[in-house]
Amino acid sequence: MDTRKLGNSDLYPTVIGFGSWAAGKAGWGDVDDDETEAAIRHAYDLGITFYDTAPAYGLGHSEELLGKVLKPVREHVILATKTGLEWNGQGQFSINVTKAKIVREVEESLCRLKTDYVDLYQIHWPDPTGKTPVEETFEALNQLAAQGKIRYIGVSNFNVQQLVTAQAVSPIVSVQLPYNLFQRDVEHAALPYAKQLNIGFIPYSPLAQGLLTGKFNYLTRLPKTDVRAQLNPLFSAKQFTKNIVIIETLTGLARTIGKPLNHVAINWLLYRKEITSVIIGVKTIQQVEDNAAAAKWSLTREEYEQISRLFETDSSYVI
Repeated sequence: MDTRKLGNSDLYPTVIGFGSWAAGKAGWGDVDDDETEAAIRHAYDLGITFYDTAPAYGLGHSEELLGKVLKPVREHVILATKTGLEWNGQGQFSINVTKAKIVREVEESLCRLKTDYVDLYQIHWPDPTGKTPVEETFEALNQLAAQGKIRYIGVSNFNVQQLVTAQAVSPIVSVQLPYNLFQRDVEHAALPYAKQLNIGFIPYSPLAQGLLTGKFNYLTRLPKTDVRAQLNPLFSAKQFTKNIVIIETLTGLARTIGKPLNHVAINWLLYRKEITSVIIGVKTIQQVEDNAAAAKWSLTREEYEQISRLFETDSSYVI
């Protein structure tokens, strides 16, 4: 599988990355550990070498599964995890990016991942309160890098201003943000900035958490326990109906191109060379195979522009 250089690092992740939020099981319906482990192994067999996780995914369960499966091939894969979210006894989350939290959490992640270093260590969310100085957060990461516990520093869910502030303290090699045909606000600032500064850009939620697979219709109702129903505005009742309309049109265009809807959505992202790797959530072997196949062809410029225009017809699709 093709690779692209991650910013100013010497990491070359595959253009398709394995997203392991669902591997944590919590909030993703019926997820079977054996099936997830098989999917991780199959991803490696298909040439996918970039695996993204976080302690918050299943309260460490996602990291444990990745560590178990990938330990025999550790030197051949790129492991990315995150820090900064903590939970209490009721599983409620809060942001904590203090030095003490980061230093403690990296050790816990290394233990679960069964490794002595993380290739890409990312701040999961910026501190909305500003109580923890940026210098404290990123100097802690610099210290971990000097100790060899992490190779490179990245950020997730940071806007450009927050990214600039972090860069004043640490060498930031990547930024991870939601980016898909429905959520394109990164095109206004974050994506151009990353391109200009040679910062790796890693889109997550490339299929809009399943919307761009075509598996949903007007009658779809997600259970209240599903994380999409809880957190993603794309799945709100009013917005969801609008989204289904545009998906039907895109599905017709995908048939004209001769490719599945999800392949078209992934290729639309990979058309832009400033995109390093597309993180796609996986639960099954079939999903792995489908994701890998999506990287074996490319949209033409005309197709790319036609799809882009389709999602510019109503600003309500940009969330």
